[in-house]
Amino acid sequence: MRGEIVRATKTHALMMAPHVRAAEVREIMDAEGMTPVELLVRDMDRSVSAWSWIIDGDVACMFGVVADVLLSDVAYPWFLSTPLVDENAVAFARACRRHLPELLGVHAKLAGMVDARYELSVRWLQWLGAKVGSPEPWGIAGAQFRPFTLEA
Repeated sequence: MRGEIVRATKTHALMMAPHVRAAEVREIMDAEGMTPVELLVRDMDRSVSAWSWIIDGDVACMFGVVADVLLSDVAYPWFLSTPLVDENAVAFARACRRHLPELLGVHAKLAGMVDARYELSVRWLQWLGAKVGSPEPWGIAGAQFRPFTLEA
């Protein structure tokens, strides 16, 4: 795989935030009313694990999992990316397929919401094997989002 996956840091969030894809900026604004850096820092603080994919010193994406293992067996993944992911699509796809079983080995069920307008993200989740539901109003803007689940 090109680049390396490392533990996410706040420095990574500051580096990546100005380069987050426009569709993802819209998604987080409609869901949470936050900027990319605000969301990244908050989600890293809440996560049981968080990673960054670094390519030639640039942050291609950041992702992690929020879970309350005492109250539920469901974990909530988050993911933000830059156009570097598109430029390294084959490596990204291989890494997803390789690491998803590891993640599902720790968290039997992953669940979340995805912006229904963000077709690339919906297709990616379906490619990973997620069950993606019908659009419904969600988030602070009441925009159309689709629930999804991935299970071991």
